[in-house]
Amino acid sequence: MARDSGAPTKKFSFGACSYQKMSPSQAKLSPDTKILNLVISFEDALKLDLAIDECVRQLNSYIRNTTEGKRTALNLAIHLDQQRITVNEDKL
Repeated sequence: MARDSGAPTKKFSFGACSYQKMSPSQAKLSPDTKILNLVISFEDALKLDLAIDECVRQLNSYIRNTTEGKRTALNLAIHLDQQRITVNEDKL
């Protein structure tokens, strides 16, 4: 019987949320900026928590002793123009 390679199969976002405030502001971002603070409401924080949890559960379902399984990762994408955060699956 053929064994699953452990490669990611889901090709879309596990969820998204909005953030209400960013510090420093987008206009003040520079290559020297070391920290980006995002203020997220409680309701949106719950959405983010659920999206991260679902992605981690998916990553945990892969065969971790394969190279492909070990390369799976979570991608937290911050869309500065839309004030949105999305959670996606990725590879290292």
